[in-house]
Amino acid sequence: MEKQITRAALLVTAAALLFFGLAAGWLFSGWQLSSVRAELSGMLEVLEASGGAEAASGLAGGFSQESRGLRLAVLDGQGQLLLDTGGEARNYAESEELQEALASGLGEAIHYSGLNASLTVAKRMADGSVACASAPLYSLGGIVGALVAAFALAAVLTAITASHIARRALAPVEKADMALKDIAEGRVYAVDWNSVSEEYVSLFRSVERLEGYVHSIVEERDKVTLILDCMDEGVMLLDERGSILASNRAARKLFHVPEGAENASILTFIHSRRLRSAIREMKWKKGAMVLDMDNTVVKDRSLRFFISSVKGKQYEGEQVGASVLITDVTELKRAEGIRSEFTANVSHELKTPLTSIKGFTDMLASGIVVSPEDQKRFLTMISVEVDRLIDLINDILKVSELESVAIDQCEETSEPLAAANEVAAFLAPVAQKAQVAVQVKGEAFETAIPYARLKELLLNLMENGIKYNEPGGRVDVALEQEGGFARITVSDTGIGIPEECQARVFERFYRVDKGRARKNGGTGLGLAIVKHIVVLYGGRMALQSKLGEGSTFTIWLPLAEKKEQET
Repeated sequence: MEKQITRAALLVTAAALLFFGLAAGWLFSGWQLSSVRAELSGMLEVLEASGGAEAASGLAGGFSQESRGLRLAVLDGQGQLLLDTGGEARNYAESEELQEALASGLGEAIHYSGLNASLTVAKRMADGSVACASAPLYSLGGIVGALVAAFALAAVLTAITASHIARRALAPVEKADMALKDIAEGRVYAVDWNSVSEEYVSLFRSVERLEGYVHSIVEERDKVTLILDCMDEGVMLLDERGSILASNRAARKLFHVPEGAENASILTFIHSRRLRSAIREMKWKKGAMVLDMDNTVVKDRSLRFFISSVKGKQYEGEQVGASVLITDVTELKRAEGIRSEFTANVSHELKTPLTSIKGFTDMLASGIVVSPEDQKRFLTMISVEVDRLIDLINDILKVSELESVAIDQCEETSEPLAAANEVAAFLAPVAQKAQVAVQVKGEAFETAIPYARLKELLLNLMENGIKYNEPGGRVDVALEQEGGFARITVSDTGIGIPEECQARVFERFYRVDKGRARKNGGTGLGLAIVKHIVVLYGGRMALQSKLGEGSTFTIWLPLAEKKEQET
């Protein structure tokens, strides 16, 4: 801005100098012309009074010496030159001033030679001769030079003065501009009130208020942006053409939308006819739409789109057409599937023993079974099915109990070594019948879990190791401390678990080999119970298994000492 002010001042000064230079030149030339005319006329009158042409030769020497720079020429009535004091030849006979003097008695003309000019005054004498007196006028070269010098001097002085004045005048404005830039870039600007002139106080007061407003707006914007970016759900704003106006981090990550992809169509990143149709239907109905899509947008994920029409709202000057909320419902649908599968499995598992019991009781009641041995065999089968039904119901109740407990309030602790030895002794007959050796080794320490829960966890793992083993196999239980946790490892040399099934073995009623599980009396809930106990008491677990070589279940549970320190 300082340069603009200096440039403007120079232009104004140049225009003023040009105007006043022309006016001064015009006035000066008029004054000089009148002065020289009067002087020359007076000299010619003196010449005429002295005798005219006859006295001219006598007066010529003195005329030249006393009037340096002047020139005198005398011509007779026929235009013949009688006398000329100048060195340069001039044709007076055809001159304008001579013709005018002959006609009217007095004449004059201005003659130019380059940048020089001279005034010639001609006067007809009483004897009929004509005397012409000349004197130099102003020099155009001198005037032009003077004007150029004046222009240059004025330009320098104007530039210095204008720059100084502009700098002083603009200093507060530049400070205000710097303050506004700092505010725009998020920096805090502290006003030095001692350096602010009185006339600019109101300006800087306004800057301070503006800084407060901008700071509040930035805080609100950052707060909203933080909230949106911390959301697990994706949020998008679309204009009326379906192009993206804004999106949060979850939406960009979900659809691989780059940061600068505003004004790009959402369909560029989400290739779906159903979504396109839903957006059109939303515009037509002027309401909200809910759309579920599986595997079409993001592989192996289920997404739910809540598409709402937005009217009368703008975002950064653009009209908002719709808002889109995207939630990942994969786990929800998976849980719904597991719940449905659980209901179907429970119904099936309950129906199977009840059907057997109903069939056996009907046969006994109808009198078809007469032999006491057959009746005893049928009653034994009924008893087996009843025991199986009771075990199933107990396991279902255990799972329901574990799912309904948020945190166990019991502060009872237990010793894994004692619990493992007790379970090994309890399973000894089963292991002996299956020809499987069970071995427990490790050190004694306390864990932050009730003894009954720990025993139930070990019972399920060790019993599975025996059931799904081969004759001559082994089940080894190792107990050790590891970084504030009790590490319990139950490994077997059994049939192993296929890799594709390992992620699901902890689901309720999931069986890798359904025929063998039912033959061994399994309910499909043992590992689900183990998982719920481990999670309930703040532990974690891992599974390593290879088909035909066996499985290793590793459980980490908090040590009792650590739990006491935390509480």
